[in-house]
Amino acid sequence: MKHQDVKSILNSHNIKATRQRVEIYKVLQKAQQCLSADEILQALEAQNLKIDLATVYRNLELFVQNGIAVKSTINRKHFFEIKKSSHHHYFVCIKCNTKAEIVDCKINLIEEELNKMNFKILEHNLEVYGICDKCCGREE
Repeated sequence: MKHQDVKSILNSHNIKATRQRVEIYKVLQKAQQCLSADEILQALEAQNLKIDLATVYRNLELFVQNGIAVKSTINRKHFFEIKKSSHHHYFVCIKCNTKAEIVDCKINLIEEELNKMNFKILEHNLEVYGICDKCCGREE
């Protein structure tokens, strides 16, 4: 994604497009999975960008507050990604920490049951832990 495109996206969400914010957004945009603030910092440092972890966290929270990114909690740790149109959950490999998106959430079935009992779901989170094919030695 071009630098100017990222600036436009940030500006359209009333976020000043500083160099650090643009670079954080680019890292999130390129990622194939959600990333922790530490992983984002490592990606920025690999590009020789000088930024501290507190700045990464502040900007990620700003992105979440302004609807650009979403924050997920997996195994009590926060992960961030660019906001998509639908919610989703993750499978997490306990050996390599790879995260794979679970797209088809069946929470609506549970919600129907809870509605019959006069309960309303306000929020939910699903984490599935196991071992990925790579760690099992069954790479495709």
